[in-house]
Amino acid sequence: MSSFQTVNPATGDTLKSYQHLTWAEAEKQIAQAAKDFQVWRRVSFKDRANVLNKLATALRAHKTDLAQIMNQEMGKLLAEGKAEVEKCAVTCEYYATEAENMLKNQVAPASPYAHAEVSFQPLGVVFSVMPWNFPLWQVLRFAAPALMAGNVILLKHADLTAGTAELIGKIFNDLTADYKLLRNLQVDHEVAAQVIADPAVHGVTFTGSSQGGRAVAMEAAKNLKKIVLELGGSDAYLVLDDADVEMAARVCAKARLVNCGQSCVAGKRFIVHEKVARDFLHHFANEMKAAELAPLASVKFQKNIVGQVEKLKNWGGKVILGGSVPQGPGAFYPATVVVFEQDNPEVHKEEVFGPVASVFIARDEKSALEIANSSPFGLGGGVFTRNTSKGKELIEKELQAGFVVVNDYVKSDARIPFGGVKESGYGRELGHFGIMEFVNVKTVAVAGA
Repeated sequence: MSSFQTVNPATGDTLKSYQHLTWAEAEKQIAQAAKDFQVWRRVSFKDRANVLNKLATALRAHKTDLAQIMNQEMGKLLAEGKAEVEKCAVTCEYYATEAENMLKNQVAPASPYAHAEVSFQPLGVVFSVMPWNFPLWQVLRFAAPALMAGNVILLKHADLTAGTAELIGKIFNDLTADYKLLRNLQVDHEVAAQVIADPAVHGVTFTGSSQGGRAVAMEAAKNLKKIVLELGGSDAYLVLDDADVEMAARVCAKARLVNCGQSCVAGKRFIVHEKVARDFLHHFANEMKAAELAPLASVKFQKNIVGQVEKLKNWGGKVILGGSVPQGPGAFYPATVVVFEQDNPEVHKEEVFGPVASVFIARDEKSALEIANSSPFGLGGGVFTRNTSKGKELIEKELQAGFVVVNDYVKSDARIPFGGVKESGYGRELGHFGIMEFVNVKTVAVAGA
């Protein structure tokens, strides 16, 4: 059994010490979750919806507590933490309202049987491996649809946010008296692999780095488990020569600084037509400089950013804003802008997880698209142009990503699917598609008389 500590990134103070669960402890939780599933899968949609609405109420009741623990463990600003809680509550209410209709049986129009239809049945126990950067949202955006579909959840949260995971577990424990819908499994990587292999576990969802996703996917594939992966990103936003430059700069700064830049789907690469590059950089640097930033989630991540900015400089980037660690305690790093007048393929392979924006000057639209698509990632992205019909066609047919927008940045929402392509993973969360990931699409047929 290994131990670890949570640390306040703003001060460096130790918050609390924890112990990882042993395999024997985890195995007992898995067995109990399998029993709980047999109860929950038979609960009506109406009663499931009542539980999800109760969960939404409980989340709002704990809004301040959740925001404070996220602030203490990974530095999230209190206002952002409270907004995250509200987003999770709304998502619970959305699936409580919509899930039954999403999962209603579909009659086959023709078949060799007198009657055939498709039914959507829960898989069972789903193992959820979640990251620290949105420690509540990442859990609830998967949990709400998975629970309404009739599954139950085992949660392995990041060690960095173990206290948040503990509070999430308590909130779920208080929902139902006779069974648990979510069990908090704070396990290490070795035990996590054993959880994936357990026959009582029927699905796995992972949000995190591409490297971590590969490791989890290998374990899932070895044990023939259904898996959804939401992995890293290096999202590209194109600013065309007809764009509203001031608006584009303002929105791009927001896209880059979501959660202090610590988001898979944050904008990270900004590819600007040379005709508007000077104006864009002026406005963009001002927007970045004016933003209020929380600390990075740990000193380790601060050191990573320092090293990555040095690599960007070595690859030909010119720092026009920020670029150095401020004096004083805490894992802080300033908003930073690095400009590339010449493309370098190495930059597009790098995911910078912090408030550092890479700006590329492109000759024309074609070269801008080539730069954008040269990345191995493909989570989100977009284009800024006054010609919205052209922009829609451009991102739909040409930009290689799972979620693309015109004149705005990517914002996950319960009503629309979210996920990536290439090294950003596969499968979808949210929307109608998200609830279908952990169901058995079951054909039910009846012979004629």
